[in-house]
Amino acid sequence: MIRSSGQFSAPSLLVIAVTLLLLTSASFYLLKPSAFSSFTLVASLVLWPCSLLWLFYSHKLRNLQQAAAKQQQLITAIYKQLELNAAPEKTEVRQLTEISQRISHLLKRDQEVRHLVRVQGLIDHELEVGNRVFFESKLQHYLNDQAESAYGALYLVQVHQSPSEAASIRQLQRLRGCIDILHGIAAAYTDTVLARLSDNDLVLLVAGLAADDMAKLGDRMAVLLSRASCFADCQDQDVLHIGYAAYQRGQASYQLLSEADMALKTAQLQGQNSAYGVVNQQDKAVARGSVWWRSELSKALQEQRFVLSFQPVMSWQDKDILQHEVLIRLHSSDGAKVPAAVFLPMAHNCGLVGLIDQHVLLKAAKLCAVDSRHYSRCSINISVSSLLDTQWWQWLEQMLLSGQIDPAQLALEVTEHQVLKHYKAAKAVLLKLHKAGFSLIVDQVGLLLDNAGYVDELPLESVKLHPSVVRNIDQHLEQQLFVRGLIAGYANKGVRVLATGVELEQEWLTLQKLGIAGGQGFYFSQPLNQIITHGQLQ
Repeated sequence: MIRSSGQFSAPSLLVIAVTLLLLTSASFYLLKPSAFSSFTLVASLVLWPCSLLWLFYSHKLRNLQQAAAKQQQLITAIYKQLELNAAPEKTEVRQLTEISQRISHLLKRDQEVRHLVRVQGLIDHELEVGNRVFFESKLQHYLNDQAESAYGALYLVQVHQSPSEAASIRQLQRLRGCIDILHGIAAAYTDTVLARLSDNDLVLLVAGLAADDMAKLGDRMAVLLSRASCFADCQDQDVLHIGYAAYQRGQASYQLLSEADMALKTAQLQGQNSAYGVVNQQDKAVARGSVWWRSELSKALQEQRFVLSFQPVMSWQDKDILQHEVLIRLHSSDGAKVPAAVFLPMAHNCGLVGLIDQHVLLKAAKLCAVDSRHYSRCSINISVSSLLDTQWWQWLEQMLLSGQIDPAQLALEVTEHQVLKHYKAAKAVLLKLHKAGFSLIVDQVGLLLDNAGYVDELPLESVKLHPSVVRNIDQHLEQQLFVRGLIAGYANKGVRVLATGVELEQEWLTLQKLGIAGGQGFYFSQPLNQIITHGQLQ
């Protein structure tokens, strides 16, 4: 081996010397065997491989020493970057352990800071629920968005306190106890919003709650909350009152809050821990029971009365179509066009949502397969309950094996609420879907303020903002801060953030400045009756 300076190393010189000795000995032995000692030949034959081994291991040792020196230099540089104390007496194992601990600490702190930035302007930090700004944006969405249920209920819960306990730790503990119980109650419903409206007022919105169930829920809430352990030390048994009001789409938010407040005052007059509500008569179609809905939805599946429409998702960078979201409407037997927000909760109650998901998925797959070279991909909303159904999975596997569904042409969307609610069970099936070739999207992000730890564990392609986050975002710094924090948190994970419900140019311009990857809504296009190709949307 030759050094970089052109000189021979000591092991190399030894090998050269031994080789010359061996060649010389062999030559003398061949020319004059009698004059050559056999001992010399044997010694040469033994020394030559030994010197080769010495050369090999010396070279290997030198490489290891160089690698160790480089590793130590790297450790020293990392120590300097992480602002650690690189004492010379520390072993490499200890140094690496300290580096690992420091990196874990920094990652945890980074996640906490990003989450804080994400929700800073929308959270009540004392109770760790949404604040009034958060609630009002969600309320406006549910009262005006055509994609949501056209009706529901708003519950106003007022927790009493004596003047001596104003802003006390004990009062906060009672409010936190009520929040925990309300979280448990809300978990039984698909779409809910829970927030703190003022110092002692909590608010719960339940979308899609029928008029017949409002009073039952109000009475149940009053019983469960008044018997909570957080009120065990109260001398006065009258600890709270509940006022509730039904809402219809298009209703003004101030009117609904005023009705709930009047109902709260009436509940206070009725006695301790009482609930009172204002319930308006709902439309006949809304008030129909589960028996009618089961019959109607079953017939609709048989008669192919579910109609698909397609809303383009636009990229602001390419100014072209990223994909189409598949929307579904029901042509009811009486000729009405019923949106998914109305019939899907009924389908869940009747156990028919899995069949509807199958119908939509197969129909969309056939449409996408017509000319996959020109049509952009479709994304389809799938219920997590379908994914957790064994028979549903067997059906999907058969469709994949038969080639009737091509996962490369489809992305599957699941709502953040359902992912968080069923995460332990849903994680495995979502990973299985990704392995099968489907792209994964989490929808309705921002409706909840929970820390979305699933992003670190699921191979997501995109997340989609809830329309309530997008609505008038140019006028609300709190919502801009939320979106900016969300995008920053997902940037290093390769997850793009998309906006839904974009209706105004100023909303879209603001979202672009925040770094959004794409958006969909009436600003770009109404839902279309067919998939369109790139460049068709003007």
